[in-house]
Amino acid sequence: MTEVARTQGTSSEIERGVVPEVAALGNVLKELFNKLGISQNQYAHRIHVDKSVVSRFLGGRRVASEEFVERLIAEVGIHVGAPVKPAAKAAIRARRLEALSVTDPEEFRLESLRAELERSRRDTDRAHRNVEALHDLLQKREAQARAAADELDQLRLDWGAEIARLRQDLRDAEHLRVDAERRGAELRDEVLRLEEELSRRRPAATGELPLGAFKGQLAAMWEAEDFSESARELTEAAWSRPVGEAGELLRWLAAGWPQAVAEQFVADVARLRPVGELPLFAPEVRGVGETLVHEAWAQGLSARMTERDAGDLYEGLRDRGGPWGTHQADHMLALAIASVRDDPARVVGLAVAALGPRPEPYPSRTARVLSRELPQAVALHVLVGLVGAGRPDLARHVAGGYCDDLPRYGHFEGSGPLHLQLQRLGEDGTGVFLDVMGGLEQETRTTRLAENLAAGGDRSLLDRFLAVLDAHGRLGGMYPSASAYLKGHIDDWRASRLQ
Repeated sequence: MTEVARTQGTSSEIERGVVPEVAALGNVLKELFNKLGISQNQYAHRIHVDKSVVSRFLGGRRVASEEFVERLIAEVGIHVGAPVKPAAKAAIRARRLEALSVTDPEEFRLESLRAELERSRRDTDRAHRNVEALHDLLQKREAQARAAADELDQLRLDWGAEIARLRQDLRDAEHLRVDAERRGAELRDEVLRLEEELSRRRPAATGELPLGAFKGQLAAMWEAEDFSESARELTEAAWSRPVGEAGELLRWLAAGWPQAVAEQFVADVARLRPVGELPLFAPEVRGVGETLVHEAWAQGLSARMTERDAGDLYEGLRDRGGPWGTHQADHMLALAIASVRDDPARVVGLAVAALGPRPEPYPSRTARVLSRELPQAVALHVLVGLVGAGRPDLARHVAGGYCDDLPRYGHFEGSGPLHLQLQRLGEDGTGVFLDVMGGLEQETRTTRLAENLAAGGDRSLLDRFLAVLDAHGRLGGMYPSASAYLKGHIDDWRASRLQ
């Protein structure tokens, strides 16, 4: 049996103050509170909580909330005229986490994961800065090397060696960035999972103010310019109030409060409520005719989209919201795919999970992201992945946008990036790519791809593509718009087939 399991107290034990970690936290908080020189009743009135809550926190009969601890630290700092020392604050926070670890291990793990996620984000930002700095330094050194090459061969060699080292450093930094981003994504998904799980277990509200009184309380806070407290109350209401009350609260906020407050409220609903409840709230958002509120809703939903929930969330919005819900589902999916646009596997996973296996009219925003906003090298892998996932129709949509981004005949620079991208795709992936491209209906696109293949050094790829076009019955339609060079190659290829 673990130490946590042996020391975890029951609710009654905590109330009696016999859980050592909770009692120790209460002692530390009571010692800090005594510096204020006021009664617990007076302090409870000051921070707008019931006096029994303060008594339990300071008496070690309940784990104090993070907000209560931070507020008490700040109050003591103001009272004594100097902030509480960092070491003392860290010790108090550590006591709280110790108490939380034995009374609510899952909440303790959630807070620990949030802290780790914040560290991961800082690591990711630092990796991004390193990559940018190395890019800048690499470009500077390459420029200096080119300028000096004609004058000093030895200097060129020296710079060449440094450039090689910088290229390796850049590759290493990019690997670190990818690892940091992947770890950040894993931590974000874990935090979202735990938040949703805890939200399903949230206790029924006891002693909660009626909605009318709650509105009056918020208005009073706003009048007193207590914006931080009103924001905390609204965040709690976003996940704890019934959907109907949350919708009425949104309409009230949209009618008389700054629009940014309504935007934050719908974002909190999207972020904190269980996924199954979000489609129920969609009609409430639709009733608020503010574009920025709708955008905040879509942004919040996109952050909740994982492959596990994408289908239920997408279909739920479409089923409950009518044409507006279909538009919002499309917008949410497009934002979610755009946020992972450098990860082909996640792009494919989200698209297939949301849209399902059946063909259907393409959602406009999602289609634009897939055909216009994916990096070319990523688009190839997404195309192959969609075919493997049973969505060749979506793959053709990606293929059309990819062809449109290829250079036109007469503007090639060497062999271009196409051959290098196909090498990374592998033999099987290249075969899937060429087969999808050969099925495109617009001959201008297939011609542009053939011209790019003709510009490369490996003519076998062009021959493979011509065979695919011939099998699809599209080779003759492409011929009139081809360049003279490509027409000559097509004639030679046809002649070789007749021999």
